[in-house]
Amino acid sequence: MKRVKMLSYILAGNILLAFAVCAFVVPNGFMLGGSTGIALVIRSWIPLSISTITAAVNVTLFALGFIFLGKNFAMTSLLSTVIYPLVLGVFERMTFGSWCTEDTLLSAVFAGVLMGSGIGLVIRAGGSTGGMDIPPCILQKLKGIPVGSSMVLFDIVILGLQVFRGGWDGILYGIVVIVLTSAMVNRMVLSGERKIQMIIISPQYEKIREAILNELDSGMTFLHIETGFRSETQKAVLSVVHAKQYPSLRDKALAIDEDAFIVSAPVMNVNGRGYTLAR
Repeated sequence: MKRVKMLSYILAGNILLAFAVCAFVVPNGFMLGGSTGIALVIRSWIPLSISTITAAVNVTLFALGFIFLGKNFAMTSLLSTVIYPLVLGVFERMTFGSWCTEDTLLSAVFAGVLMGSGIGLVIRAGGSTGGMDIPPCILQKLKGIPVGSSMVLFDIVILGLQVFRGGWDGILYGIVVIVLTSAMVNRMVLSGERKIQMIIISPQYEKIREAILNELDSGMTFLHIETGFRSETQKAVLSVVHAKQYPSLRDKALAIDEDAFIVSAPVMNVNGRGYTLAR
């Protein structure tokens, strides 16, 4: 069942990505980074379909990833290397034009949101979109260059090569698409994963511990502390809970000790038993 869910996410993600490119990016002449951006550049010189060029670029980059990064890394991008050009080819045969809106800025917004959602689904499934994700990883391994830095550099170069195809307007709209795509990827990857870290300082820590373990069915950890005002040695309760559980835990702690000192902060990700591992 887990494998089916992973495949469904990767398929849905690539469909969204290909649809956004064919329905919003190509009709409006937006510039893109990544392997699709390279395909748009090459298509200006060679009259081939975007899907054909993208397939050739992805296969080449997949081979480089296999050689320099190993089999395990390459396998994570194999599905997208195959699926994306195929789905792109299907959408390319459809005539979208300005099927939804003639507003260029609105098209850029929808392109970024849909592309980011698609890439985010693939990443959530544990896969990789392949393509231009691979060269930055190779540079990091061989030269120690951070992935984020080289990825931005590659996108800038690819956008620059497209200036003669669509002018500066196309590049500026392309930047809008890339920024929205990046923001949406982060939202999709972290969607449903928002958790709150709580540190509760109270002499009634044992009762609070029981409430967390028994009533909320959540985990907790004791921190050995010394209070600053009275220099008393006691324990603080550390717990990471889903955002929707936060009000309940806060209220239960205050019901046990109305003077409890509670510090709360959002956390980006949690790994370990009870979260990414079974209890």
